[in-house]
Amino acid sequence: MIAGLPWMLAGLPAAARAQARTVVAALWPFQDDDAEGRALSAAFDTALRARAQGEIAIDHRWGGADGERMRAIAADLVRAAPQVIFTYLNAQLRAVSALTRGIPIVFVGASDPVGAGLVASLKRPGGNITGFTLYETSLGGKWLAALREAVPTIGRVTLLLNPSTEIRGGHLYANAFKTAAAALAIEPAIVVAGTAADIDRVMADLARQGNAGLIVAPGTFSEAYGDRLVALAASGRIPAVFAIRRFAYRGALMSYGPDPAEAVRRAAVYVDRILRGDDPAALPIQAPKKFDLVVNLRTARSQGFDIPSALLAQADEVVE
Repeated sequence: MIAGLPWMLAGLPAAARAQARTVVAALWPFQDDDAEGRALSAAFDTALRARAQGEIAIDHRWGGADGERMRAIAADLVRAAPQVIFTYLNAQLRAVSALTRGIPIVFVGASDPVGAGLVASLKRPGGNITGFTLYETSLGGKWLAALREAVPTIGRVTLLLNPSTEIRGGHLYANAFKTAAAALAIEPAIVVAGTAADIDRVMADLARQGNAGLIVAPGTFSEAYGDRLVALAASGRIPAVFAIRRFAYRGALMSYGPDPAEAVRRAAVYVDRILRGDDPAALPIQAPKKFDLVVNLRTARSQGFDIPSALLAQADEVVE
């Protein structure tokens, strides 16, 4: 067995493949005690082992929001030469892909991989990288439209971006956000936050302004600091929309985005296919099948917002 070239397993007899111990590495943007990260990794393990031939050894690594630590872990994973590396979100994919062109990589959550120069096309990636996107650029406008529908009087909205969303000299979601803001007569602001101090400044400014809302774009940074943002939004009575659904359950006003656990399970299928002999260059990159709107009615009441019945009727889930 040649580490880093799992499609060559196809040349082994079936019995030999069944007895082989397979090593798959996974790099996550969570701390190792994060409940969401553990739930997603468990979903990945279950889906992969349900399909696997023979014994599967899965090495989960937890990079958190520390970029330097995450890059060091990525280098360690590549040196270990697993048969496939799974990455979650943009920053993790970039860190690993910069270090290897031989080990297949299956990602979840890297937005615009073509624009980032990571793959040749969505239909035929053409190299060692394939996977599943979670978000699309048009969501910048959809998040704003949902916030305006929830709070019709809102006048100013800040789009909080992650440093990892920079693509082709701009930022994902920004153009759609600005276009929607102009159409809705909302004053837009775009802020790229890279530290906890950045968050504190943004949230303090929104609380001072009044009549202002927040959209938190997805990424490693917002995964790590989402709870802090939810708490500051609550104390400042700031209506906040997240892409990441768990923060709507934890107290944000709303979320609109895909189910990451479903994407992780779909990625496990690709990992299994590569281990069985498929070439990642020919596996198309796939988008989410569905986006869910979650509205936290408890938060709306505590912040003094009366959510229109039409929006509640559209919601996939309502937190009472």
